[in-house]
Amino acid sequence: MPQGPSFWFDTRIYLAVATALLVVIVFYNPYVAVLGAILLISLYLYGRERHVERQKALDSYLYTMSHSIEQGASYAFKNLPLVMMIIDKEGKLYWHNDVLSDWLEEEIALGESIMTLFPEFPLDNIWGKSGREVFVTEDKYLQIIHEPVEDGMADADLTIVYMSDITASEKVRAECIDSVPVMAYIQIDNYDDVLQGLSESQRTAVLAEVNKLLAEWVAENEAVLKKYADDMYLAVFNRQNLNKCLQEKFDILDRVRAIHFGNKIPVTLSMGVAADEYSVAVLGERAQAGLDLALGRGGDQVAVHVGGKLQFYGGKAKAVEKNTRVKARIVAQALREIIDDADTVFVMGHTNEDFDSLGAAIGVGIMARHLGKNLRIVVSQPGVSLSKLKEILADYEEYQDLFITSAQAVPLITPQTLLFVVDVHHPELSAAPELLTKVDRVVVIDHHRRSEKFIVNPLLVYLEPSASSTCELVTELLMYFDDYLEFNKMDATALYAGIVVDTKQFSVQSGVRTFDAAAYLRRSGADPALVRQMFRLDFDTVKSRAEVLNQAIMLPGGVVVADVPQNIKNAQIVAAQVADNLLGVEGVQISFVLFFLEDGEGIGVSARSNGAFNVQVIMEELGGGGHQTVAGAQIRTGTMEEVKRQVIELSAKYIEESAENESNSTTRG
Repeated sequence: MPQGPSFWFDTRIYLAVATALLVVIVFYNPYVAVLGAILLISLYLYGRERHVERQKALDSYLYTMSHSIEQGASYAFKNLPLVMMIIDKEGKLYWHNDVLSDWLEEEIALGESIMTLFPEFPLDNIWGKSGREVFVTEDKYLQIIHEPVEDGMADADLTIVYMSDITASEKVRAECIDSVPVMAYIQIDNYDDVLQGLSESQRTAVLAEVNKLLAEWVAENEAVLKKYADDMYLAVFNRQNLNKCLQEKFDILDRVRAIHFGNKIPVTLSMGVAADEYSVAVLGERAQAGLDLALGRGGDQVAVHVGGKLQFYGGKAKAVEKNTRVKARIVAQALREIIDDADTVFVMGHTNEDFDSLGAAIGVGIMARHLGKNLRIVVSQPGVSLSKLKEILADYEEYQDLFITSAQAVPLITPQTLLFVVDVHHPELSAAPELLTKVDRVVVIDHHRRSEKFIVNPLLVYLEPSASSTCELVTELLMYFDDYLEFNKMDATALYAGIVVDTKQFSVQSGVRTFDAAAYLRRSGADPALVRQMFRLDFDTVKSRAEVLNQAIMLPGGVVVADVPQNIKNAQIVAAQVADNLLGVEGVQISFVLFFLEDGEGIGVSARSNGAFNVQVIMEELGGGGHQTVAGAQIRTGTMEEVKRQVIELSAKYIEESAENESNSTTRG
């Protein structure tokens, strides 16, 4: 290999040392010194010549190497197995390598738009940002890595794009995803009620038909089904078949609901399904939690944990009223022990309390008072319902200083404080969400269908979607709380008012247990005349209702939509009352009344149904919730017209799906 200047430099040092030695030899033997000088000069001349030759060889080698690397780099740059291009904001090509032409098997002219070549190209997503994207065009998966050209490097705004074909790896990835396991817990959620009153042969026929339909369903989805209790099943299938079930909206619910073998109550299923988890243990926990959630929402539905999100399907049948009060008796006994361990009892309902929320709070207060506990009811803000209730309770000493705000409640909190949350389970909709983070012991009593957001780690939950109202649930608890329990006329009237307001004078969602609870309260002194006094309206409110009704519009499918003008006082109350009234119109099945929120930052929706459709499902699409026949939502973005259009579209879609998939006639025993 050629040697560089360093070697010749070292050689000259050696020659210099030899010259010095010759100078010394001159003093001893001049002849030998002359001979050495001649030899030294010869060596110097030879070395210099060799150095020149080697330097030329080194220069030639470096030039050849540099030229080869430059050619190789240029070749590699042009023949990389990925597309490289520079585009502007409109997608116009400023430069590209030859691979783009090879891919498309045609010459691509500069200035042509990338959107013409690849219509699915995500130009809007990548512009002005660094990162990577994957998009699909025809049958190929293409990955792009994008980087904006730095300022000063070009006259126009440009982006460098590197595009590669990852179809093979994406297909393998898709196959892996399609094959991951999915777990589903399945329960006949009204097993005892369906079989009650049937002969042995009819019971056998019903269960055989359920098992047959489930067997057919798992066969269609290449699943494994294991029955581990009379009304419980476990199914395991893969992600690909879950996608199929999602597309079909779990039509197994409709098939099972159509079973008729003399059973007055339709058979309904609830499912908890989980996918995309990192372990089978977590998969099982998610599936069980989904089943609990589906049952808590009234049954006849599927709760699916997939892709880190929770989705609901079904929920169109009415929640079936339970024929036994065993659970109420057990909960009442548990509450007695829990309250007995507390020193202070707080009760709160939802924000903008209604009579059901306030009545249930007073009902819980009866239990706390009976056990001699310090009681306070925490309210959100003064409202019409609260004002009318306070007006009636003003002459009774035991109700003085009963209602407090969240700010007044915080200093009273102790380690033994017990907090009841009634008529709501969504933490953000409670009267004082901050109390939930400060009190460790929380009890939830509610009749609304369970939503995805729930109060964290409650001590006890009593949630019955089949009940007409929370006041009905609390009244039943009072029946079993203590044989010597006594409460006065005003307590009974407040609870009675809550049942009346949520059942619309016993016209909706009223079962046998509803009338039993009302009868119990009447025997305890509830005064219907006082209830009517609480429900009286002022003249301005009556005029406002008439104004809203006058501009209501009737849509196909029995849907009525109206909106409350911005200048109307107590808009939320007016909206709820108008929505109730509209259900009394011939042919109306669903009513929606929109109103401006009091804080001026959004639109509220009051939704009502005659029972044929589940308005809770529709309101959940808007971020709200509620009950099957009574629900609502608050939309913080959008104008009145935009929200109205969205409500109309959602209701039309829901009615269309209901007509396609199932009959909505169900029975509540």
